Amino acid sequence: MQRIHYAGHDFFTGNELADAVVEYACLLAEAGRYATIDVPTTAGDGGSTSARLLLGPSMPVATESVQGPSVELVDEAALSGLRDAAQRLRTPTAVRLNVSRRPLTMVDEYDVRL
Repeated sequence: MQRIHYAGHDFFTGNELADAVVEYACLLAEAGRYATIDVPTTAGDGGSTSARLLLGPSMPVATESVQGPSVELVDEAALSGLRDAAQRLRTPTAVRLNVSRRPLTMVDEYDVRL
């Protein structure tokens, strides 16, 4: 289990989810972009809840391992969504900037967008 430190608050979540949050936050910061994510977390009574986090440049996020009797939180859908978002940042698609009606050439400008 991991504790996510964010904006003066602590959130408890699974190891893989915490790793995916930090990885996505790093990629967003590198790209100069922001995103809001919902992270499955464990409430103080052990029940399931979620935290909404704004990630991006100048938005510090840290995690630490937590030892204890708690059950590891696993949410495959949330983990898959974070990993997919991170992959889109790693491999952006090219979008044509030149909108003239002439045929494209090898030197036409492209802009990278998600």
